Amino acid sequence: MAGLSLRGVKKVYPGGVTAIHGADVEVADGEFVVLVGPSGCGKSTLLRMVAGLEEITGGEIRIGGDVVNRKEPGERDIAMVFQNYALYPHMTVRENMSYGLRNMRTPKAEIEARIAEAAKILQLGDYLDRKPRQLSGGQRQRVAMGRALVREPKAFLLDEPLSNLDAKLRGHMRAELKELHQRLRATFIYVTHDQVEAMSLADRIVVMNAGRIEQIGAPREIYDRPATRFVAEFIGAPPMNFLPGALIGANAPHVGVRPEALTVGGAGEVRLDGVVKLVEDLGADRFAHVAVKGAEAPVIARVAAHARHAPGEAVALTAERASLHAFDAEGRRAA
Repeated sequence: MAGLSLRGVKKVYPGGVTAIHGADVEVADGEFVVLVGPSGCGKSTLLRMVAGLEEITGGEIRIGGDVVNRKEPGERDIAMVFQNYALYPHMTVRENMSYGLRNMRTPKAEIEARIAEAAKILQLGDYLDRKPRQLSGGQRQRVAMGRALVREPKAFLLDEPLSNLDAKLRGHMRAELKELHQRLRATFIYVTHDQVEAMSLADRIVVMNAGRIEQIGAPREIYDRPATRFVAEFIGAPPMNFLPGALIGANAPHVGVRPEALTVGGAGEVRLDGVVKLVEDLGADRFAHVAVKGAEAPVIARVAAHARHAPGEAVALTAERASLHAFDAEGRRAA
């Protein structure tokens, strides 16, 4: 396995359209790094440049200390897992997993040993002689992962691998991927637009927006101290509330507060009076959407599961000042 280094990596398409504005990322050997951001932010483009599937316009990419800018994908010793699995439909699971090794003229005994080990890790032993059409979506994703695993690459690159699965299976596969990484301690770079996936899987998160890196940090760091307003709004469900600073007597133009930091009633240092517009009941959590005069949008507060607030009810939301996040006029963290 190996670490990766991206220094000043840029991508400019013909016509002057810039997809990546100079990315600097260091990935340690064995680290699980997630690139997250909205559609079109450049995360998949960045991953494809690491894989060698997109040429870079500027900067440097190193894998295991070696500059790979001009190396072909097959020369980079990485394995990529795609969103659509990219399995050969006419081949069995065994044949799909062994395809790359056979092309590399790996000895047959070694191929069989690697497939057996990968099948054991991924619980595919009963499916090795089946075709992809005979498998569920989760099983096909395991095969795609197994095909990458048997190559024993320097790094695994995963481009939205769970996006085609239903919500329940996505949750299950997230746990399996996390366990797999903990077992292998391999280098993973994973692309997703789903901030729940990013928070639950990553050792560190790279938040991207419009071709730029907004923040790099551990999940808890990103959540607790977002560097920009964009990060604060993108990471978290429901997202952070934003209020004009003047509304609560703050010097900053914009102040953010997480829904869980707000209390209905209570004796917090900051008080917001408003009217309940609606209540979302999500089972374990309930969220009240409260119209507050002067706020940009209804303020969302997490309320007790047993609370029974009704639309039209007048309420007071309170919070401690230590829970507030201040941002300047350009959206950068001010405190």
